[in-house]
Amino acid sequence: MRLACLVSLCALLVGCDEEGITVSADESNFCAEIAEVACHNMYQCCAEGEIEDLLGVSEPRTELQCREDLTRFCERGSGNSLADSIKNGRVTLDANRLNDCLDTIVAPDDSCAAVVAELPWKQACMQSAFVGTVATGGACFFAHDCAGAPENAYCAANQKCTQKPTAGFPCSSSNPCANAFYCNAGVCAPRLAAGAPCTSTLQCDMDLFCDFNALPQPVCTAKAPGGSPCSSAAGCASGTCIPGQCMGTATSCYKDSDCSSRCADDGTFCTTSATCALGTCSVGGNTCSSNTNCTSGTGDTCVFPVLCLPGDCIGDPICTAAILTVDYCDGTFSALPLL
Repeated sequence: MRLACLVSLCALLVGCDEEGITVSADESNFCAEIAEVACHNMYQCCAEGEIEDLLGVSEPRTELQCREDLTRFCERGSGNSLADSIKNGRVTLDANRLNDCLDTIVAPDDSCAAVVAELPWKQACMQSAFVGTVATGGACFFAHDCAGAPENAYCAANQKCTQKPTAGFPCSSSNPCANAFYCNAGVCAPRLAAGAPCTSTLQCDMDLFCDFNALPQPVCTAKAPGGSPCSSAAGCASGTCIPGQCMGTATSCYKDSDCSSRCADDGTFCTTSATCALGTCSVGGNTCSSNTNCTSGTGDTCVFPVLCLPGDCIGDPICTAAILTVDYCDGTFSALPLL
């Protein structure tokens, strides 16, 4: 009887079923739903010691206790201020967006780790489900209260929602521009579109980079998809570029100057030809390591029997999709809102 009651309580509180868990967050239970996903992943995938480390405890916890702990942690932290803002109309909760995000974070039934090209929850959790409603100049208590926060607005010290500076307004590291602008010598300027001349990737629109290999001058350019030629990681949508390899070494390179020099006879590392073997003065015949050692008159130079050859960068640099290992034990915590 007691076991049956516990099973019924689990189904009531958690919404668990044979297929896993059911996420159904709303304004009244979002902290509990977030905690449910976190604890489900931990108790499906983590060892006891890992669970204790993640919860910051030194003794075993049940999954139900885990949910209770994390729910309190959320409600006493960011969840408390969000609940107040929701209650007073300064924030709305997009429940569908939050549930979509949480659904993608839940560990699959048959796996606790996966090798993927992109994090499963990257798109679903990209935008916050908590949307500020307070217009510019309106009263706010928290940063999330303001419409357009955090990309384009913030709650200022006078507790008024304030727009981040746009074109022509002063900016600094402590007063950054709104998303569509960049700080140019202390003044916000519009980000540059594809094909515009640039001196820094910071000037370019999102998903563009400043291509310094473009001729006749660097321009803002779209980042290349997997399989495209590249000469820098910045030019790849994945952020990873596997370049050519220096001849005779395993050093990555994009140009010859990235490569170490080598002795012509045995390929060992060198900085000058004197590193490979001492030379002989062309006039006096003395042993030398540079021309300054040869003083027998005009034309007396140090001749080296083995040259130090500059490295060559060879191969085709290719953009490749980033390969990530997703660990559902603890790898999803950074994506969980409020925890």
